[in-house]
Amino acid sequence: MKIYIDYVAAENKIRITPQDFDFGKLRGVNSYIKLIGGKVISPDLIEVPLNDADINEVYAKLNKIFLNEFSCEIVSEISAQKIFTEAEQEAENFAVFSKKAEDIRNNNISSDEFLSFCDVLADTEFKRSLKPYQLLAAYHVAFSQNACNFSVPGSGKTSTVLAAYEYLRKCDNVDKKVEKIVVIGPLSSFIAWKLEYKACFGYEPDSIEIRGGVNKTYLERQLLSSSPKCELLIISYGSVASNYELIAYFLKHNRCMVVLDEAHRIKKVGEEAQSNYVLSLASLARSRVVLTGTPAANSYVDLYNLYKFIWPHNNVIGYSVPQLASMSRNVNDGRVEDLMDRISPFFIRVKKSHLGLPEPVFHEPDIIEMSPVQSEIYEAIEKVVINKWASNGLPENIRKAAAIRLRQAASNPGLLLKSLESDVVYDEDEPVGDRGIDDIELDKNLISKIISYKSMEVPNKFKEALNIANSLLEKGEKAIIWCEFIGTCDDLSDYLKKNGIDNRILYGKCPQEEREAIIKEFLDESINSFKVIVANPHAVGESISLHTTCHNAIYLEQGFNAGVYMQSKDRIHRVGLKETDVVSYYFIQSKYSVDSVVYDRVMEKERRMLELIESQEIPLLAANLDFEEDSEADIKAIIKDYYDRRNRRV
Repeated sequence: MKIYIDYVAAENKIRITPQDFDFGKLRGVNSYIKLIGGKVISPDLIEVPLNDADINEVYAKLNKIFLNEFSCEIVSEISAQKIFTEAEQEAENFAVFSKKAEDIRNNNISSDEFLSFCDVLADTEFKRSLKPYQLLAAYHVAFSQNACNFSVPGSGKTSTVLAAYEYLRKCDNVDKKVEKIVVIGPLSSFIAWKLEYKACFGYEPDSIEIRGGVNKTYLERQLLSSSPKCELLIISYGSVASNYELIAYFLKHNRCMVVLDEAHRIKKVGEEAQSNYVLSLASLARSRVVLTGTPAANSYVDLYNLYKFIWPHNNVIGYSVPQLASMSRNVNDGRVEDLMDRISPFFIRVKKSHLGLPEPVFHEPDIIEMSPVQSEIYEAIEKVVINKWASNGLPENIRKAAAIRLRQAASNPGLLLKSLESDVVYDEDEPVGDRGIDDIELDKNLISKIISYKSMEVPNKFKEALNIANSLLEKGEKAIIWCEFIGTCDDLSDYLKKNGIDNRILYGKCPQEEREAIIKEFLDESINSFKVIVANPHAVGESISLHTTCHNAIYLEQGFNAGVYMQSKDRIHRVGLKETDVVSYYFIQSKYSVDSVVYDRVMEKERRMLELIESQEIPLLAANLDFEEDSEADIKAIIKDYYDRRNRRV
């Protein structure tokens, strides 16, 4: 049996026809062809659209299908021979290119070439002094044009990208040259890019933001211009879909470097609209950069979209989504090493230990006696909850809700009046559903005290936060106070103001313009304004940098999520600190409460997480640790602590 392979240039597809037989005789051919995105059109025609496919990979699979599986003789027409030959040559060139990128990544580079890069950068408007590892990462991006930076939070990824952008903006190579930088990121990243741009270049860029509430007519007027003034375009992930055509036009008509900040937000593969819209922009960019400190927290599948974005026309990753999922379940899978070899040329990762930051000071937790009414409320709720947990008398969602309620009672009983939907936010765009504690039976007298709590007393944790804040202010220092619950943010802020401490709140409810104004004012030492921020780590725990003026973090409340805790810490402990800067962390806990369990669990999770992060190039955190909020393991730890405390008291 013989088949002919032809290439239809006008439609960018391969056409396969049989000689002296029909495809119906080849049992299962339809299933095989589907694997490479093809379709059996008729008994004598198969078509395989190429689109963004790796042509060499398609050709190899066609050989495997028809030569190995069905013993067909394959005849490539001249048009097909040409594209296969060109693709093979391109693959060879890409292999050489990848090897050079990997050498740069591993600091195995020509000193003359690197010095030339540094000289060009020195002659530009770029003003920020970079660490050696940042210069290497910038050179890596400038050479490859398409790369990932998986360095830890606080390592200066933004400055690194801006240095590479400036080099590509000023370079003589027309094929590499860029003119604009487009950043797609969470809302919290907007101010970071604008401030960092000014710090790197000495001036505020002409920037445009695409996010909810921005006037569409204004955007069209700016971005559809034949010569747009915009140097920096910042887009929220949630706004890409609704503004897709406008963004695509801008990319088509301008030489753009496109940066995905906190790129783990596009890790969902398949039907996730947000990811697909972002990925479809990739081929329109001149340069593509991915930034995230958590490249594969859950699975190697998380890497799939990241590499599909930076190299949309090259199957760099080399494995399907099911294969990556299988490899994630077995880290000893022999394919993992090959995967790392494939992706390593196009990512750089700086670990926390590489940063050379001054060691922070972790103060022992302040253990505070609960005030009388709070103690009564807490102990009553704890007793009911523990008994229900121990007897498995609560459904799973109520079990987890009860753990949150215990944390609220230990900190601020006034929160118990609110639904969890209104008070617990794990992401600035995704509030959790209402998971109240209606199934937990409480005494009517206790409910009456919860209702009247705010008029009866102030939580002692608030008073201790006031004391710590005052002691820092007396020394001329600033502080950020982290609260898990947005209701606590509001209540604590009011309490501090009533006691003479001016402050601002940063959480998901805070409008973008107000949030940015707060951060700018807080960072500006020339303004003798407020020196305390009250913040929710789930909403503003990533992207913002406060380390230039603030070196103190106070944890009034903590959750069980170690990743969120680590992100919040890094807001004040990051590259740019002076050797003499002293970064301090304070923890406030209610005595005989769930607080100590949360603290111990988070610290243990962080310790184990850091071991993984520091020991592996692409650590699979979720495969090794339980990072769920209020998981069963966390609940069991609360139960154990309760009975241990009760036995000690007896």
